Amino acid sequence: MYRPYKLLLVAPLLCTSVAFADSALSVKNAGKPAKGMQMKSSKVPTYQMYEKKKVKGKVQTVKVNDIPRLNIGTEREVQAVAVTPLRLPASQGVQIKEIRRRNSPAVVNVNIKEFLSVVGKAKTITSPNAFDKIPEIKSVNLAIDAKTKEAQPSLQKIEDLQPNDYKLLQALIFLEIQGNNELALGLFAELINDPKHKIEALYQFALTAKNMGLNSEFREYMVKVTKEAKSKDWQVRATEALAKNIKALEITDIEIIDPLVAKHEVDVSKNEDYQITRAKYYSDKGQLGQVEEALMMISEKSPRYPEALMLSALLSYRTGKVDEAIVHLEALMKATEGDKSLPLRSIGAMTLARIQFQKSDYKGAFQTYLLVDKSNALWLQARVESAWTQILSEDYEGAAGNMFSLHTDFFKNAFAPESYVVRTVGYLNLCQYGDGAQVLNEMKKRYAPWKGKLDTYRKQTKQPVAYYETVKNWLKNSDLKEVDGLPRSFIVELARHPSFVSIQKQINAYEDETNRYNKIAMSLVTMERELIAKQSAANQDLAKAKAKVTKDKVSDEVARQITQAERKLLSYRIQYHIAKKARTSIKKLRTDGLARIEKEKGALRVVAAKSLQSRFGDLLASLNKVLDQNDVLQYELYAGAGEHIRYQMAGGDINPKDRPELKVEKDKSLNWKFKGEIWEDEVGHYRSSLKNVCAQESSVAGLAE
Repeated sequence: MYRPYKLLLVAPLLCTSVAFADSALSVKNAGKPAKGMQMKSSKVPTYQMYEKKKVKGKVQTVKVNDIPRLNIGTEREVQAVAVTPLRLPASQGVQIKEIRRRNSPAVVNVNIKEFLSVVGKAKTITSPNAFDKIPEIKSVNLAIDAKTKEAQPSLQKIEDLQPNDYKLLQALIFLEIQGNNELALGLFAELINDPKHKIEALYQFALTAKNMGLNSEFREYMVKVTKEAKSKDWQVRATEALAKNIKALEITDIEIIDPLVAKHEVDVSKNEDYQITRAKYYSDKGQLGQVEEALMMISEKSPRYPEALMLSALLSYRTGKVDEAIVHLEALMKATEGDKSLPLRSIGAMTLARIQFQKSDYKGAFQTYLLVDKSNALWLQARVESAWTQILSEDYEGAAGNMFSLHTDFFKNAFAPESYVVRTVGYLNLCQYGDGAQVLNEMKKRYAPWKGKLDTYRKQTKQPVAYYETVKNWLKNSDLKEVDGLPRSFIVELARHPSFVSIQKQINAYEDETNRYNKIAMSLVTMERELIAKQSAANQDLAKAKAKVTKDKVSDEVARQITQAERKLLSYRIQYHIAKKARTSIKKLRTDGLARIEKEKGALRVVAAKSLQSRFGDLLASLNKVLDQNDVLQYELYAGAGEHIRYQMAGGDINPKDRPELKVEKDKSLNWKFKGEIWEDEVGHYRSSLKNVCAQESSVAGLAE
């Protein structure tokens, strides 16, 4: 117990000694004592105290010899008082029973000698001479001495702003502050010919063109910056601008932009619009590795995620992963549940239904075909394909009923020859031979004359552009029932295919861009007229303000009005000058731009025309196939009718077997017994009231396999 106490006593001495050493060291290095400070023999500094007193109206500083004591008051006294006796309640006569006592535990004798014995002699931690051995440490300077250098002024050449520098500044003000794209475009057009400002002018001209809806000009001039700029910074900035604004460009522009992104190592990992565009482009090109790489960058929370699901499904299907494709498409249906009219949803439903059809999941395929929105171009084809699922599921009444709805006047302008085949097959399997023969006659009456017209048109039309002109002529007057010998419904079916529609949208975008370019000149002319009118109004305001000036003096208000009118007049004159000059400077670029746009439109027209020509061939082949099947179906009908009549004459009964039905909810399913009005919302939900009167199980050869 002795050793810890010794340590506790030594510790304060050590701390005190260190403090003493530091104080002595500070005094030693400080030099002369400060004013008012005295040094005692113990080397402890003391200071004199002074106070200010008012003596005879003057304030004097007087030395204080006696320091007054601090009065902290006296300690609070506490006095004891007598305590009254404790008053307890009277006893209630409770009898206390004696509790049986328990014996105390035995006493344990502990040998404490071993705890009292001293382990060893106390060690000396330090000695009085240890403090003298503390090394002396120099004090640190709190402020570093400033090193001054004598100034050596010299004349330097100052580059003044040149006229084109002011012009660039003006253009940026118009673009970024005032939002006047027309004047900014004109000034940038002038600066493109200045070697010093050419690259920046091209860059800003491209951004201004994008603001005005001239998207192909934006792409053209930004790509020009990447090619002509010697500075890598400008090349990177232009590439970043192209990637950032990819939504304003076409899918085919990825062919130009993606190599630039790779070359300049531009980070597009978080640009989901760019990644979706890449995926679409490389999917069309068949570069599936690039498609997968792009789709990996799309998060599930992205608004572009449904498109990514569609592309992922196509990628999986093309690589043989059919089940994985189904999972992606089902996720797409769930993700687009909130907007059932979305075109992407209809395309996804059509694709999913066809995959289910291939896997012989006819019930699932039928329900999925119903998800195709009625406003979508694929809706009619979806109805025909869904009827085939009913045929293969032996739901002949449903197939016949749905195809009947497509043969009413509501769809008189639709091109759907296959629907007649489906309906006939339905009647054939119901042994309703008379109705089947009537449907075949209707089909032959309607589509047989078309075969000759289509063959004649194809023989006479060798150039693909002629197909495009036919569609163009019909669009100018869509009320015509026939154009260049082609029926209206056939032209509609020809022109609504996605392979043509996507290209035509791009052509339309170029057409809109041409109109916008033409409006720029008109806008500048209108602006010039407005600025002339504003100059006239400013001149009138200036004349009115000057008329208020008297010979003696000019009031502050009148001076303010004069200054304001002069500033307005100067501003309008400058803007008028810029607008007039901009119209001239844009003229050449406009001519070049329109020529380039027309050239690109021409190339797109050729692609669109070839697409129409190919689609024409597919439709003609489909019609020929349907008409060729007419003879086969007629033979089946006549043969089946003969057998059916002989069976009935022999007293045979019809087959009472119930067949499965592929249909929607019972309250939405309709039977038809009349040729009346057809409601659009009910199409696809009809069922034939004709029943199966066959004598035995029968089906058209090849359809039930």
